[in-house]
Amino acid sequence: MSGADRAIGALIIGSEILTGKRQDKHLQRVIERLATRGLTLAYAHYLGDDRARLTALLRETFAQGDIVFSFGGIGATPDDHTRQAAAAASGCRSCDTPKPWPRSRRASAPRPIPIAC
Repeated sequence: MSGADRAIGALIIGSEILTGKRQDKHLQRVIERLATRGLTLAYAHYLGDDRARLTALLRETFAQGDIVFSFGGIGATPDDHTRQAAAAASGCRSCDTPKPWPRSRRASAPRPIPIAC
């Protein structure tokens, strides 16, 4: 399947957005960025921090071969499950979410969490 044949989607993840504690700024930005390239967004999903729901949706989008942008849900707090859900949906194994870094390190050096297949 070529890139021109694939749908482009966005997953915006975080219970904070669904409860109103944070506002989503990603959807409008991704629409604008795609438009500058002559592309359109086919769908967007908002999900809370629910690992099972997120795994199921990722599995569906992986099976369809869509191009999917994922925003949010990757912090070092216990309710962020995106890495683990992506690993489960793709059949890879995921490392456990590490303990948060001290505040002084968080802003200056984000730490990658590997997903290995």
